[in-house]
Amino acid sequence: MGKTRRFVLLALIFALTLPLAGRVSAAGGGGEVVGYYASWAAGQGYMPEDIPAERFTQINYAFAGIEEGRAVLADPVRDGRNLRGLRALREKNAGLKIVLSLGGWDGSAGFSDAAASAGSRRVFAQSCADLISAHGLDGVDLDWEYPVSGGATGVVHRPQDRENFTALLRDLREALDRQGRRDGKRYVLTMAGAVSGGYLNCIEPIAVSEIVDHIFLMAYDLHGPWDPYADFNAPLYTPSDGPPRYRASVDGGVSAWLERGVPAEKLVLGMPLYGYIYQGVGSRNNGLYQSFGAGKSVPWNKVKSDYLSQGAYRRFRHQEAGVPYLYGNRSFLSYDDPDSIAAKAELARRRGLGGVGFWELSQDAGGDLIQSAWSAWSGGRFRDVPPDAWYAGAVERVCAAGLMNGTSPAAFSPGGTVTRGQIAAILHRLAGEPQVRGSSFSDVPDSAYYSRAVTWAARQGVAEGFPDGTFRPDLPVSRQQLAAILWRYAKMEGADRGNRAPLRGWPDAGEVGGYAKEAMSWALAEGILQGTKDGTLQPQGRAARGQAAVLLERFQGLLGEG
Repeated sequence: MGKTRRFVLLALIFALTLPLAGRVSAAGGGGEVVGYYASWAAGQGYMPEDIPAERFTQINYAFAGIEEGRAVLADPVRDGRNLRGLRALREKNAGLKIVLSLGGWDGSAGFSDAAASAGSRRVFAQSCADLISAHGLDGVDLDWEYPVSGGATGVVHRPQDRENFTALLRDLREALDRQGRRDGKRYVLTMAGAVSGGYLNCIEPIAVSEIVDHIFLMAYDLHGPWDPYADFNAPLYTPSDGPPRYRASVDGGVSAWLERGVPAEKLVLGMPLYGYIYQGVGSRNNGLYQSFGAGKSVPWNKVKSDYLSQGAYRRFRHQEAGVPYLYGNRSFLSYDDPDSIAAKAELARRRGLGGVGFWELSQDAGGDLIQSAWSAWSGGRFRDVPPDAWYAGAVERVCAAGLMNGTSPAAFSPGGTVTRGQIAAILHRLAGEPQVRGSSFSDVPDSAYYSRAVTWAARQGVAEGFPDGTFRPDLPVSRQQLAAILWRYAKMEGADRGNRAPLRGWPDAGEVGGYAKEAMSWALAEGILQGTKDGTLQPQGRAARGQAAVLLERFQGLLGEG
């Protein structure tokens, strides 16, 4: 990735994240954050207690089924165990709602029959109310895929499904209200819906929005292995270079609902925690829009472990679509990463939507994508970074750009130390993570996350080793060392404009090491480094993480100007 292209991307992230300061947490009243937890997730090792429940306002348990016109648990033993685990989460997280989701792709065959008459609707609605009351849940989520047409093999369709869907929701709302009066609580009613115009033609958008608490937009599967060409699962914006047969995007899907008159606050933007891999794809256009032999879904967990870590796959980002992709081994992989997920959450904020959500939680077991979306939506990535801290904005923006990460999902540790290994990794990311092989240092194991970065930094002359053949990656970086490393990087990029500021006049100028004098002079002249509150340079003082974020952001601006 060239310097100019990097700066455009970083400038875009900068613009998108400017409004973040001062926004209240989504889980604390700023909107809905919804996650689907699948019934099969526990069998794959992702238990209810693994969910980062503090990030959510609503967990939908997927899926209950329909038998003889009544809502039932598909596997009472398994589902009962999972629901107990979800209720335990609710006890520890005030305000969290546990909602039973009915239907889904494989479980929607009985909806049309259940909705077909006034009598069948009343039976179904009451069975839903009875079921959630018996299991101590907080509401129902209806996922009918799909009324009128579409869906899996075996799904029953009727032309009357359009009006019957509205009537079914209305009867369900009434049944939940009756049950709520008996139980002394208000039950929520939500639904999931597709983002295509075809789906919107098969329902009554305004009417259903007036009944439900929110509509979860399934803004994914916009393209997939059912198409003739490899394409993006969930592009943020519609790319102009796509095949003419049909084009779609998250932004376009949101617009379609809004144009039908549905209030923005009723919409929750659903995002995928998975991608699609297309195999047997030619190398033209790095696989994008090319024919393929086979395709399947890939959870984010596997994208990280099996693909991003392999040198055989090259990373790309479609600037217009706003999503990343990989190509290698004759395979094209469309996926979302923390940056693209954050951009989608920011779009939801910018367009005034009622929340964000995810399908499906076990596919992001480490919580990377969830955390990124939550941060962009709630306006506070880290609990230990006060919104009014002098470094808060820089922390948000360099993390959104993928240059720095938190020390945990909820902490940045702004007063913590920046090490030599860390700064090498940061600048390697800024350079676009160029491929390197081997290591020249005895204390840098191949398994270390900074291994390739250290090798790259040394070969480029950005960060030097020690005479004894070590790099000492855990050694803290001082202010003058950081200035020297950034200066060398600027020279490598041709961004050293020759500006220098005199060091004389600073009371501790004599403490600047000989190797760092010109670098410190450069950093002062370019405004990257400034004096401390007491009017000193503190060249040998350690560079704290919050301070490093600010310096990195200033340095990004310099690269863009060069």
